Amino acid sequence: MSFLSCGHAPNAGKFEPNVGKYGSNVRSAIDFLLSQAQQDGSLSRQSKPMYGQGIVTLALAEAYGVEANERQRKRIAAALSNSVKLILAAQDVKKPEMYAGGWRYDTNSQDSDLSLSGWNALALRACQNAGINVPRQAVARAVKFTLKCYNPEAKAFAYQPGTPPTASMTAVGIVCLSLLDVNPRPEIEAAAASLASKPLDEPAQYPYYGMYYATQAAFQLGGARWTDISKITLDKLLKSQQPDGSWPDAATESSGAGSAYTTSMALLTLSIPYRLLPVYQR
Repeated sequence: MSFLSCGHAPNAGKFEPNVGKYGSNVRSAIDFLLSQAQQDGSLSRQSKPMYGQGIVTLALAEAYGVEANERQRKRIAAALSNSVKLILAAQDVKKPEMYAGGWRYDTNSQDSDLSLSGWNALALRACQNAGINVPRQAVARAVKFTLKCYNPEAKAFAYQPGTPPTASMTAVGIVCLSLLDVNPRPEIEAAAASLASKPLDEPAQYPYYGMYYATQAAFQLGGARWTDISKITLDKLLKSQQPDGSWPDAATESSGAGSAYTTSMALLTLSIPYRLLPVYQR
């Protein structure tokens, strides 16, 4: 996704001369992701698999839009269709009402959280853009869960209903409502003021995740909110880039992936104004 967000499409067909310098890297990455697809729709074999499920589905849906090879398009479409079925099945698991409509770590989890629900909701939105059938009811239920995480007193969003709100979850809430709900929600503007006053969690356990969502939320809000919030997040990233082009590892966040993870997240954040990834366009 970080390569695609900077205009590096996979080498294929008529787009060959204009794929960008790293088209072959993107092709290899797509082939690897497709090789992980199982018949039941699962795309992640790691612990907490629904994180990987949402993120890989989102990545493949974005790749589908720039894929010129018809055989490859069919492979991606098949993987997306199966993944959507699994994501919807995980959403349909019977849960207490406060968690209904969201997602959690496993396909059979009995609760939900906004962080994980955000990735899977964005995956469904991206699949809609790619022409994969996603029931409107599923999107509406995801919006409903997002609103359950809203704290009207703090005018901010929380990780789970009834827990303390944070800046990063407020950003996730704004992005989810902006991209999933066809009707403007009053909670968005209220939360926007909260996020503008505190766009980063300090001290942040997941700093790159927080900067990514805060910048994305700012882009969806536009205007003065974009100016105020992006200045803080983008300046922070620009100042922390290393001489070799990477960004410092955040051990609490990268789970051993090191600077490959942090650099990817930094690139995704910095490239938001390019508007190249369809799911993040207004």
